[in-house]
Amino acid sequence: MKIMNSKNADEQFARLGLNLPPAPRPLGVYKPCLVDGRFLYLSGHGPVQDDKTLIIGRIGKELDAEQGKRAALQVGLTILSTIRTHIGKLDT
Repeated sequence: MKIMNSKNADEQFARLGLNLPPAPRPLGVYKPCLVDGRFLYLSGHGPVQDDKTLIIGRIGKELDAEQGKRAALQVGLTILSTIRTHIGKLDT
């Protein structure tokens, strides 16, 4: 996956064929996103899909390597979705 130089995150997602899933709501007593000064802390993220379901399983057991890569990608997209929801835009 080649990342092009662009300052518009939405253009990048479209170019790469990626969608941000909905930002998950906390299932416990924690904050998924916390800003402290110039630091951003994130917690409690999993591989949420566009339909709000989770990818569940272990690589080598329920998931093969490609499914594991997809799950890892979804965690990253979920984190970006949380940042966008709580902070605003993702553009530089």
